[in-house]
Amino acid sequence: MIGGFFFFRVVLLPVARRSSDAAALISSALRRFSGVVWTALLTILISGLYNFITFFRAARAEAVIDPVVSDYSLYIFVLGIKLFIVFLIFTLAIVLTFPYPVFDVYQKRPARWLNLTVILGLIVIFLSAYLRRLG
Repeated sequence: MIGGFFFFRVVLLPVARRSSDAAALISSALRRFSGVVWTALLTILISGLYNFITFFRAARAEAVIDPVVSDYSLYIFVLGIKLFIVFLIFTLAIVLTFPYPVFDVYQKRPARWLNLTVILGLIVIFLSAYLRRLG
């Protein structure tokens, strides 16, 4: 999903600016991309829930064995930040791709929102890698 938004920002927007009807092209492309976005959102939600449950089951089992060593406060703090950023990405993805008149303002000039989505996506990827090392 982040790769798709990166493609929109780096490739499609510059090409669309040379088009005679740039706004229609961008709107159409973002709406067509919505199927990918919804599939990715569902997949991310399911895999995140699975990882969350798996980690805390393992952490609880480890805490039974040695409760002194089991301090997961940093992990939970970083996970909370990551989940908040994922929520922001979900919101931006819906605003950019959902065909609703209220979102037209964002969809007609998506450059800054695409930049923000890509940056937040990269932050989530780095936080995920960091959490893997903590776990």
